[in-house]
Amino acid sequence: MREQRTLFDLTQDGLVIAQKLQRIHPEFNVSGFVSDVRTEMEGQTIYNVTNAIGRVLRQHLPEDYSDALAILMDFVAREVPPESTRNPTAEVETSLRPISHFISLYGLADFDASLDAFRRLAKHRCTRGGEIRAFLIKDADRCFERFGDWVQDENANLRLFVAASLCTRGTWQKWLRPSIEDPQPILSLLETLKDDTDARVREHVATDMRDIVKDYPEAGYATLERWSRDRKSETQKILKQALKYQVKIGDARAFKLLGLGAAPKLGKADITLTELQSEHLALPINDAFRFSFSLQSKSDAEQTILTYYAVAYKRPTGHITRKRYRLSQRKLKPRQRVDYEKSLFPLPSLKQYDDGKACLGWHRFELEINGDVLGGFDFEVTAPTDKKAN
Repeated sequence: MREQRTLFDLTQDGLVIAQKLQRIHPEFNVSGFVSDVRTEMEGQTIYNVTNAIGRVLRQHLPEDYSDALAILMDFVAREVPPESTRNPTAEVETSLRPISHFISLYGLADFDASLDAFRRLAKHRCTRGGEIRAFLIKDADRCFERFGDWVQDENANLRLFVAASLCTRGTWQKWLRPSIEDPQPILSLLETLKDDTDARVREHVATDMRDIVKDYPEAGYATLERWSRDRKSETQKILKQALKYQVKIGDARAFKLLGLGAAPKLGKADITLTELQSEHLALPINDAFRFSFSLQSKSDAEQTILTYYAVAYKRPTGHITRKRYRLSQRKLKPRQRVDYEKSLFPLPSLKQYDDGKACLGWHRFELEINGDVLGGFDFEVTAPTDKKAN
C-alpha cells in the first residue's frame, strides 16, 4: 500500500522554494522558513500547503513589499519555461502558486506592481481568478482597465485568467455582488471574451453569465437576449450553459430565451418523507458526508418532484449562512416509494478561509421537496482527524 504523504513530505515543497530563493536573496533563512511552514500547517489540512508557504514568505522576505515582490519575480523569471503552455508542469505550479497567494494576501501595498505580477503568473497558469479577488473589491475600476488590455492579449491563459476573475460568486472566495453595484464593466469584458477562440475561455464566460443572471437578473437577461440573436453554435452553447440552473428551477424567462416552451409548474408535493438520517452526526472536516432518506407518494396520480438539500452553518462572524443544492427531479408513479442515498465529498457548504480554518461546529441539514422543507437534522463539523498510514 502506498503510504499517505506526511506533513514532513508536504513541506518539502517549501524546502525546494527556500533553497532557490536563497540563491537570489542570500539572507533568506532556509531552515527557519521550513520550520515556520511546518508550524503554520499544524491543525490544518494537506490542501493548505500552498497557502501556508505564501503566508510564511512574508516573514522571511524584506519588510518592504515592493522589494519582496522584486525578489519573487526574479524567482518567477527563473522558474517559468521560455514559452507558456496550456497547463504548467507540476514542478512549475508547485513553485509559483505560493507566490500568487503571497500577492493575493499582501499585494495591495503596491497595487500596480501586483497586477503586473498576476499578469506574468497568469500567462503560465500559475494563478487563479479567485486570487485577484481582493484587488477587485479594493478598486474594481483599476482592475477592469487592466483587464481591457489583457482580453486582447494573444496569450490564451491570460484571457482565461480574466474570465475566471469575473465570477461574481464563488465557493471559496468573497462574492463581488456587495462591492460592485453596476455589472456593465464585467459585461463589456465578457462581450469580447464570448467570441474567444479558446473553448476554456468561452466556458468561463458561460459560468460568469450564470452568476450575473442570479445577482443582476435584468442586466444578465438583457445581455443574453442580445447574444441569442447570434446564431453561432459557440454562442448558443454559452447561452445553454449560462441558463442551465435557471432551467432547472423553472425560470420562465430562461425557457423562453432558449425556445423550450412553457416552464413546468410544480405544485405542492403530496408526499411523505421518512428515514432521513446521516451516517454520522459528528463529521470531521474533509470526511465524506453521507445521508439517506425515503419518499413515499400519497397520490393516486403521477406527480413531479424537485428535490433540494440545504446546509446551514454559522460563520466565524456569527452570521448564519444557508446554501441549497439541487439533488434530483423525477416523476413518481401513483403511491411509488423511492429511496435515496448520497455521499458528498467534501461537504460543499463548508467555507475555507485564507488562514486554512473552516466553519467548525453547528450545522443543519434540511431536505426540500417542491420548495417545502419536509425535514432535517443538526450535526457537528469537527477538526480533521489524524489519519496515519497503516
